[in-house]
Amino acid sequence: MNAVSVTKRSVSIDDTVADGVERAADEDGTSFSAWLSSAAEDKLLVREGLRGVREWEAEAGALTVEERAAGEALLDRLLDDRAAKSA
Repeated sequence: MNAVSVTKRSVSIDDTVADGVERAADEDGTSFSAWLSSAAEDKLLVREGLRGVREWEAEAGALTVEERAAGEALLDRLLDDRAAKSA
């Protein structure tokens, strides 16, 4: 089994957000830290994707309404597949 490298940090979180994370982590059967790490990873992936779209649009022009709709449909399907695998 491969060991995962972990960095311990001290962070400040809004009380309401912390309460929500605690509930979500409990519902998902994971720790507060693992849930936050997963959420941060998701946020980083979204940022990377949006950056990629901006770079592509800078070279090829803005996406059309149809292209955006197709992309959103694909994203919905991928997120549904991901949720089904983690359930």
